Amino acid sequence: MLRKMAARKCIDAFNERSASLLLILLLCADLAFVVLHSINALTPILDHPLLSLKMDQGYPELYGYLKFGWIIILLFCLSLRNWSFHFVAWALVFTYLLLDDALQIHERLGTLVAEQLGFVPAFRLRRKDFGELAVSAAAGLLLLPILVWAYRSGSQMFRKVSQDIIILILVLVCFGVVIDMADIAIRLGKGVGFALGVIEDGGEMIAVSLILWYVFLRTVRDDSADCYLCDLLRIVLARRST
Repeated sequence: MLRKMAARKCIDAFNERSASLLLILLLCADLAFVVLHSINALTPILDHPLLSLKMDQGYPELYGYLKFGWIIILLFCLSLRNWSFHFVAWALVFTYLLLDDALQIHERLGTLVAEQLGFVPAFRLRRKDFGELAVSAAAGLLLLPILVWAYRSGSQMFRKVSQDIIILILVLVCFGVVIDMADIAIRLGKGVGFALGVIEDGGEMIAVSLILWYVFLRTVRDDSADCYLCDLLRIVLARRST
């Protein structure tokens, strides 16, 4: 009973009108792009390549750039509001993600790394897939010391927010990396490949929308009495274990 009440209190802490409205609008836009992509790919009605979720510099990808840009701006706003540079560490992470999407850093460098290091295809993954994973891992290792410093020297609130952002980034990685690699490795046919592609790209869009919603929520709310996603997750896991 106490855990149920604590979970309800945490859920209520995220019920902020402007942030909830923003999340609804973002998710509606995500769904609209997924539907337009599906209609465009499966029917001759639209026949517009820029509506494809797979198209570089297409409308869905440009929409993603905009969301990353808003996240970065809001993180700087959080930094100014709290008179702390710690949130700039997360702004750097999302700046890299924005540049990676826009400039195809891990794709281009991944192919080069795979050729230079002589990666061998395995588990139905191509050489360039291993190269892309290596580039992404290297970028993570470069950013990790900055995040560790910010986490260790930051306030309790910053640490809680960081844990929440990590949870949401793991959701993004699950769609952007795990499902992508599963699609490449399994190859269950064109229909399944299309469905996995929609889940991957649509899931990435939703994950970024959730991150934007969360950072916006932290920007507009007083954090003094708030609950956090990590707290809610611990309560849910504790309930399942009993």
